[in-house]
Amino acid sequence: MAEGSGEVVAAGEWFPRVERARAEGFVHLANLTAVDEVGLSDHIRVLLFLTDAEGARRLRLDVLVDRDRCELAGITPLYAGAAWLQRQVHDFFGVRFTGDDNRPLLNHGGGTPLRKDFLLEPRIQGRWPGALEPGESDASPGRRRLVPPGVPEAGLLDNPDATAAEIALSASGTRVRRGR
Repeated sequence: MAEGSGEVVAAGEWFPRVERARAEGFVHLANLTAVDEVGLSDHIRVLLFLTDAEGARRLRLDVLVDRDRCELAGITPLYAGAAWLQRQVHDFFGVRFTGDDNRPLLNHGGGTPLRKDFLLEPRIQGRWPGALEPGESDASPGRRRLVPPGVPEAGLLDNPDATAAEIALSASGTRVRRGR
C-alpha cells in the first residue's frame, strides 16, 4: 500500500477489518488519531496506522464516523496500546469507543477542542488587540474588528442558520458572507 493512501473501512466493518489486519501480520499499532472533516463532509475521520513486526509493511485504515453519532468499536482486545490513543481521540474529537474506557485522559474541561467548530470561549470573552503593529488596534475604529484565531465572526455566531462548516471556516480567519 502506498505511503499516503489508506483503506477506507465502513464503521460497521471497523473491528472485523482491524482483526483481519492483525491476522495478516500487522501486529504493531503505530498510531490512532482523528481529523475533523467539517467543510468536506459531516464526519470525523479516524485513522489507524499499523506495521508488521519488522516495520517493512505499513497499513493505514480510515473510517468516517458521523459527527453527530460519533461511535466506533474499541480495538483494545486486539491492540492493548490502543486504550490510551482511543481515550485521546475521545477527549479531543468526541469519538466514543464502545466496549472500551472513554474516561477523560487529558481534556478534563469538557468539549471537543480539536473539532473545527469548537468555540474557544476564553478567546471570545477576552479583549483581543489583533494589531499587526503596536498602536494599530485603537487607531482605526472604522476597520473591521479582528478576532483571535479560533474564534468565528460574532455575527455568524448569532445566526441560528450558520452551519458547522461556516463556523469552522470563519474561525480559521476567512470571512463568511451570509445572505440576510
